[in-house]
Amino acid sequence: MSLLQIPMSRRKLIKWALAGAASYSHAQTSASKVLQAGPFTVAVPSEWFKTAIVENIPLRSLYSTAAWKKYQGDKRNSLKADYGIRPQHWALRFSAALPKGILFDPKSAGDDETAPQILIHKAAQWDVALTDGVHETISHDLSLQSLRKSMDGMLTKDDHHPSPVLMDASLYFQCLKRRIEFKGGHGVRLVAQWTIEPELMRFKSLHYLFLGMSDDGSCQIIATFPLSLEGLPSPDDKEHLGWSMNRYGELSKSFNRYEAEAKRWVEARVEKINPSLNALDAMMGSLVAPRWTNKPQP
Repeated sequence: MSLLQIPMSRRKLIKWALAGAASYSHAQTSASKVLQAGPFTVAVPSEWFKTAIVENIPLRSLYSTAAWKKYQGDKRNSLKADYGIRPQHWALRFSAALPKGILFDPKSAGDDETAPQILIHKAAQWDVALTDGVHETISHDLSLQSLRKSMDGMLTKDDHHPSPVLMDASLYFQCLKRRIEFKGGHGVRLVAQWTIEPELMRFKSLHYLFLGMSDDGSCQIIATFPLSLEGLPSPDDKEHLGWSMNRYGELSKSFNRYEAEAKRWVEARVEKINPSLNALDAMMGSLVAPRWTNKPQP
């Protein structure tokens, strides 16, 4: 049977499946400019390039030297990691990529899980970031092998904690997944929202998430961009798709149903998402990630 003979609903399903399996590879548009961050480069839309911020951020460890020593003496002195605890990384921030109605402070962007930014981490430091920045704990979850397995697994399953960063929330409404290749590695993009408990899909929370790694294992990449979509509930709205926060018991009990409906709602409106997923995918596909090095750039 040819594709033209398949009923419309099934034909549409096959179209989505093929799109999800496709990959962007080293994409760059004529309306982009190359932004450099140390040894790394990425082709950025021209209107984002003008106000882009590039920073080399040092490792931010969970424990100070004194706190680590105290923890060694008594494990009850353990500290809880937050989103900003991470290895040394290059941060590329894009205020011009923000949809209307969303603001962010570049000074606190490292603690913002939906800030418009690309973070290129020194992957080998994820483990020591959860100590004093010196001692290793041999954490299986943060090993390079586990990071890569979790990233690739995102294409076939929903991992509620797919990112190596730590948060008091889980990732829900995962949809529109796609593998993206870049020069030196590959990653997975999706649309999702961090949620602590049953909650509506919301404007300012729904975002583009890209998780990637270089083929040589030296770089781990996280990119996040908040998304806007007409009809997306604002932080103060109580209703969406017939579900209501005023009937929280019903929402909580049947959250899986609401989540599935909300994901289909987004997928049916993908062309209206702002910023465009195609533009974001093309930018991530243009990334050039050589082996991480601390050598000064010419």
